[in-house]
Amino acid sequence: MKVIVTLGPSTRTEHDLRMIKDRGVDFVRVNMSHSTLPDQEHFMRLAKKVGIPFILDTEGSQIRNGDVKDNKVVLEEGDEIMLCAESVFGDKTKMALRPSSVISQLEEGDLIYIDFNSLLLRVLDASLRKDGHVTARALTGGQTGSNKAVVIDSALQRVFKLPPLSPKDREAIAVAKKEGVEHIAFSFARSGEDVRRAREESGMRIIAKIECADALQNLDEIIQEADALLIDRGDLSKEVPIERVPFMQKVIIERARALGKETYVATNLLESMVEKKEPTRAEVHDVISTILDGASGLALAAETAIGRYPIEAINMLNKIIHHTKETALLGEDGNRKEVNIARRLSESGYLTENYTSSLLVPPHGGALVQRFAKAVPTLGGMPKIPLSDEQHMDVEQIAIGTFSPLEGFMGKDDLRSVLLNMRLAPRPGSGQANGVVWPMPVVLDVTEEKAAELKAGDDVLLTDTAGNAVALLHLAEKYRYDRGSFAEKLYGTTDERHPGVRAVKNMKSVLLGGKVTLLKRRAAPFKGYELTPRQVRRMFEERGWSKVVGFHTRNVPHRGHEFIQMEALSRANADGLFVHPVIGKKKSGDFHSLPIIKAYEMMSQQFYPKNKVVFATYATFSRYAGPREALFTALCRKNFGCSHFVVGRDHTGVGDFYAPTASHEIFDRFPDIGITPVRFNKVFYSERLGRHVHEDDDGGAHAENEKMHISGTDARKMFLAGLMPPNWFMRPEISKVIIDMVEKNEKVFVD
Repeated sequence: MKVIVTLGPSTRTEHDLRMIKDRGVDFVRVNMSHSTLPDQEHFMRLAKKVGIPFILDTEGSQIRNGDVKDNKVVLEEGDEIMLCAESVFGDKTKMALRPSSVISQLEEGDLIYIDFNSLLLRVLDASLRKDGHVTARALTGGQTGSNKAVVIDSALQRVFKLPPLSPKDREAIAVAKKEGVEHIAFSFARSGEDVRRAREESGMRIIAKIECADALQNLDEIIQEADALLIDRGDLSKEVPIERVPFMQKVIIERARALGKETYVATNLLESMVEKKEPTRAEVHDVISTILDGASGLALAAETAIGRYPIEAINMLNKIIHHTKETALLGEDGNRKEVNIARRLSESGYLTENYTSSLLVPPHGGALVQRFAKAVPTLGGMPKIPLSDEQHMDVEQIAIGTFSPLEGFMGKDDLRSVLLNMRLAPRPGSGQANGVVWPMPVVLDVTEEKAAELKAGDDVLLTDTAGNAVALLHLAEKYRYDRGSFAEKLYGTTDERHPGVRAVKNMKSVLLGGKVTLLKRRAAPFKGYELTPRQVRRMFEERGWSKVVGFHTRNVPHRGHEFIQMEALSRANADGLFVHPVIGKKKSGDFHSLPIIKAYEMMSQQFYPKNKVVFATYATFSRYAGPREALFTALCRKNFGCSHFVVGRDHTGVGDFYAPTASHEIFDRFPDIGITPVRFNKVFYSERLGRHVHEDDDGGAHAENEKMHISGTDARKMFLAGLMPPNWFMRPEISKVIIDMVEKNEKVFVD
């Protein structure tokens, strides 16, 4: 199923076209009737630069009125007006019709419908038509603007002779040839001969537009001569009753398919999205019906040319196409693989299943894990294991799907494979011989004594530090491991200066493997900010997003963060940004959770571009695993629906144990993970340029003494002294939030 997008004021920049291309759009076009030749040339060159095929859309042989004063003429019923062949500036007394030759073909009694029946005129006097004007009277009052479509209903249904291409079309074709345009949407194709003439003059592939009654009369010869068809339902409905258009669409598509020609369908697909973020149910039903009719492609018009939500409209159309093809089992040729779709859907539980078609990146491993108890089972007599805060966090993140595809704590085979290969052990029948990429051990350690009380097959009650039941472990295995080997493979060192190595040395000697079932969520001071992957994905879907950049942080936002976030949005051609700071256990000098939350809420309310950012917190802790952890943090955000992930210099680094670019390089080893890293090195402020600069993009333009940096340590000292960091480092509004907290003796930094 191909998609054509119409460009206009809402989609006229290179960035707009890159966003459009990234969403798999096959062609772009501009409505010739509502654009100038310089506009056409601008868009052709832009499309060529971006690498997306352009379709030249002609004016064709349509009758239109000329320019009118202030783009608005109002006539009352009974008003008389002169219709002219000459190019006059229209008002209440006179108005031009184009092409000029139409005036000489008018007769008394002809009815003239202007702008979708906004105005209805009747020709009263055609005696001076050879002199270039006739007199008409308004049968219904109304108004019209410039360059509006005109339909003439003559008493004997005469065929008006119109040139297949306008002078403006011929000029546009000359420009298109220079720019290498290969397709032309030939408007108002009335016969096979018209199509042949358009091909001779343009030398392009012809998409014949079916939008007038003459085309219906000569449909078969047009199909034979054209390379493809496009049904413009808007213009067609001016000449035939609107209730007939849906059935005509079916006939036209079927006739074209029989002759091996593609058919595109245009007009009012998602018209509500010109002003609103979502289409109506009727529009969705229409699009699905059109796909099921066998259309080869769909064309968006006003939705992307002048609409408020052009990219969201493309995302929505793609989503509808994806769901229809998947649900109706459509082949690549658009043919259904079965006749009775309703029966199959009914038998498969379609009415009650929780499946949602999505354009977001799929969860890691293919499905979002959800491990919740629907009802709390009888817990008496079960063996118990008290969890640390960190283990408790892991249980919850497993259960809500953040660690998908993990369903519990790792068994021996998974742990060995993760430590050696950064992949889970292969699952029989999964089709993945190497196992799913997963760099981080997620394990539950217990003492020898506790392990001796347990046996495989038992359900074990997991409790929080206060002894409250929080989850069940369905124990599958218990096994010993070598702490030194574990630390060396995970961290690349056994040096006890490394905090991760120290943590492993303090682990208990037996590991338990098995799936978990969450009984209740973990209580926490800022729980309301902890959204689950399912909730976040739904928010992205409802905003019409398909590409999202994830941002991992442990700090209050400074200007360097803002630069990276906005730059990442642009580089990824993304719909939105997911800011997801960690609020678990911190190291000394880190910000506490409250100032981070306050700062990001202020950013969302006052400074971020509207409807571009989702903010939530992430209850986890640092594992001090350097590049492995960078990969892990990306995969977790993939499960929240992120297609891209910001990886900074020394991302999740620890001291000098890892090279500053190690977290960048690890992604090159795993190109198949389904989330794209957006890499950044150092960012500095240039006083000369008055903006932040990514060092990799500077090209040596700045000497080292021109680069302005400020460290987190320096900022902390300033805050504790009640001093404001410079504005180029942090927004003063954010700085004031921190200083106010310090002055009130509220906890800002971890001791």
